[in-house]
Amino acid sequence: MEPIKFYIVDVFAANKYEGNQLAVFLDLDKRLSDEQMQQLAREINFAETTFVTAIKADQRFVVRIFTPEHEVPFAGHPSIGTSYVISKFLLSTVPSTLTLELAHSDIAITILAPNNVDESVFFMRQAQPEFRETFSHEEISKALGIALTQLDVSLPVQEVSTGLPYILIPLASLSAMEGLDLTDQGVKDFLLSKYKYRTNSKTGHSTSLFFFTKEAYEAGNTYNTRMLLIENNKLSEDAATGSANGCFLAYLLNYENSTIKATVEQGFQLGRKSYLYLDGEVANNNYVINVGGQTQLVSEGIWYV
Repeated sequence: MEPIKFYIVDVFAANKYEGNQLAVFLDLDKRLSDEQMQQLAREINFAETTFVTAIKADQRFVVRIFTPEHEVPFAGHPSIGTSYVISKFLLSTVPSTLTLELAHSDIAITILAPNNVDESVFFMRQAQPEFRETFSHEEISKALGIALTQLDVSLPVQEVSTGLPYILIPLASLSAMEGLDLTDQGVKDFLLSKYKYRTNSKTGHSTSLFFFTKEAYEAGNTYNTRMLLIENNKLSEDAATGSANGCFLAYLLNYENSTIKATVEQGFQLGRKSYLYLDGEVANNNYVINVGGQTQLVSEGIWYV
């Protein structure tokens, strides 16, 4: 049996057992096939599992990301959490920046406190956003079973991608956020009707739903958010979603202000408090999209393949 080193971390978390869980495997000898990576991700059954497959010059690292269902070209909390593991366990001296080579694009990571990675915020610079289709509030209300009065009609509903696509849906209040009652089939039917389900989308990936409101549970937080998606034909929720928050930051820069600094709370409805820091600006249609957070080390071990 071939032993593979792995770590489990909580990402976008101020404390252990909060934030979004991630497993990071070190496969620098490239012993795992694509099929084995998928099997390990399915066995772990976190939202995502990553595999560090190469160390290159100039602090560059090749990383692959798998959900329990399939490989994805980019994801947010895996980028942050994997960068933490790389910094803590693969580098004798931690730099202030490093680069992840992902399937979609290179992701630049900034480490605010390289001398103390356990306390440091890690920021990732996301790719330029794509602003895609918009939807009427009436359409969203009818398709998803959300009362029109629960939507914030002062802001648009729009699909945005920085590598993975999300439909951003503004809600009027925290009570509207708490009252979301979507169904597996309702969401799947909506995505299928818009050619945004993985079986009929152009990319082969499903578009997820990202809800936000300007009300928050904790003072000092700017927004409360939830991200829901169809995985294995079932509706599930993510405790913290870096890629979605990058799209959200781009959306805010486009519709609210050309400079944004904000703290987003996510996962509160799941009992896994998550904190994501947004820092961005736009000028001459060039977007600077930075999403950051802390990572907590939970465990390390050996996996026998």
